[in-house]
Amino acid sequence: TFDTRYTQTIYSVFATGGAFVLPAGQVNAGVGVEVRRDWINSLPNAVAEEGLFFGYSVDAGAEGHKTTEELFMEAEFPLVGNQTFAEELTLNLSSRLTSDEYYGSHTTYSTKLAYRPINSLLLRATKGTSYRSPNLRNLFLKGQTGFLNVYDPCLIPAAALDEETGDYIASEDEREAHVLSNCRANGVDPTRAHNNGRNVYNTEVKSGGSLTLDPETSESESIGFVFEQPFTNAFLMTVGMSHYSIDVDDTIIEPSAGFIINDCYLSASGVSTFCGRITRDNDPDSPLINLVDSGQLNRDNEKVRGYDYNIRFADTWTIFDRPYQIDMDLNSHRLLERSTLFIGDDGTEDDNEFRSEWGYHRWKHELRVGVGMGNYLVRWSVSGLSPLQQDERFIDDWGHSGDGSSNTCDGPPDDVLCRDVGFTDRYYLHSLSLTYRSPTGEMVIRGGARNLFNEEPPLVDDSEVWSIRGRPYGGFGYDLLGRSVFVNFSYSFGQL
Repeated sequence: TFDTRYTQTIYSVFATGGAFVLPAGQVNAGVGVEVRRDWINSLPNAVAEEGLFFGYSVDAGAEGHKTTEELFMEAEFPLVGNQTFAEELTLNLSSRLTSDEYYGSHTTYSTKLAYRPINSLLLRATKGTSYRSPNLRNLFLKGQTGFLNVYDPCLIPAAALDEETGDYIASEDEREAHVLSNCRANGVDPTRAHNNGRNVYNTEVKSGGSLTLDPETSESESIGFVFEQPFTNAFLMTVGMSHYSIDVDDTIIEPSAGFIINDCYLSASGVSTFCGRITRDNDPDSPLINLVDSGQLNRDNEKVRGYDYNIRFADTWTIFDRPYQIDMDLNSHRLLERSTLFIGDDGTEDDNEFRSEWGYHRWKHELRVGVGMGNYLVRWSVSGLSPLQQDERFIDDWGHSGDGSSNTCDGPPDDVLCRDVGFTDRYYLHSLSLTYRSPTGEMVIRGGARNLFNEEPPLVDDSEVWSIRGRPYGGFGYDLLGRSVFVNFSYSFGQL
């Protein structure tokens, strides 16, 4: 049993209004102070704290408190207005001073600039920083342990063990050379260590908070434009583009047991900062993993860069003497970088780039087209995702041969061009809806279909990609429900 209580008390005072007047307009400003006090008391009984219940998992709870004090201010300055090649020039400045009970004082800022040389063109740029100190869970979560099945790549697979003698058969070992090298570098002889052919087994996983965590900090910037065509009033067209860059230091994460093991043993670079979180038995013939430390830690650096594009068009077309309202909106996102960096205690760098890998599409598109006629509106939308490919470190070679499990690649000479599927092609989803709105507006009926053409998610190998029955999931962007038909009805009553 647990008795968990979380309490937060906030005291704040702030003021906003006009500060003074510049030739281009009034300067608006705001200033405030806030004090936050947080407590957590999560108290287990002896059964939970000592791991005496089913599975022997331990949960020691959490207990602690901290106080955070902040001073913040913001002001917007209209620097220039209604001038030749300077219809608008506005500067927004804001800053925040944070005083944390455990991490001292830290200042963040944000700068925004908007410049409109002509009414139809807006140029904008931002630059700023952020700060987040570890929360109560990050700091005070006591030891938690559980038991999970893990895959151990350092143990001899069943196909490479002689069934009668138990001897190692090197010619039947399909593991990559760098995997064997990583195992040896971390004290395991991959040609000797075995578990009678079972590479998947149950082991203990430990997690918890830490008072040695560093606060998260970041720097971000963006620059872009919005252009509204000024040449004619016959139609509306807006084009926009923004480039953004976010650089985060010391992100607080909880790495999974699978990630820790894979990063240590499967990395082609042979560099991993997570090997020290794996503890094994001392038996050289069967050095099974007996503990994986997945406690919270700081990721040294995390970066994301990309572009956002937008085009909107609206007009009224007359067809067979009937007016149709046309509205089109296209949004595209291009990912330039999505990377992480870990630096070990000895200074070695573990750098990973995730762009175009699972969960990080290089391109995402969404197009929405609406056609209105009187009380009816037809809307069609299509979303598109670019191809994905699993991490290059874990890609099997072409001609990978089967090992008696679910793999169907038998290798040369029959399956020379065959490997486990950890990749997918482009993917598109279409949706269609029809809306009827009564002339007086009280009644609205809407019906349609999502995933109109019943586009299935791609088939992948369960051993390569997080999936269910070969269909990837987990935020990758694929539709798992198939075609879905819907009908909505609403009616607004007048005042009673």
